[in-house]
Amino acid sequence: MAVLTPVLVGLNLVVSIALIAVTAVQTTKSERGSGGSMGWGIIGGKSQSSIHTRWGIEEHLNRITSVLAIAFLVTAALAAVAVMNR
Repeated sequence: MAVLTPVLVGLNLVVSIALIAVTAVQTTKSERGSGGSMGWGIIGGKSQSSIHTRWGIEEHLNRITSVLAIAFLVTAALAAVAVMNR
């Protein structure tokens, strides 16, 4: 466990930096030009761009963001368990 804790914390740091970078690269609803055109985007529901299928880099960035978010939660939980079992 002594070696596992720094590895998990380091991996968590790398995943968190990657998650921040991928999130910063994504475009917002207002940058796509469909922010509140149907009246739903302002409230927090679906906007026009989420009704239609998105193609290209945005779809891939959304998937990468989801995977990184799950990886961040898993590595944070594992690091917390490793620190508690020291």
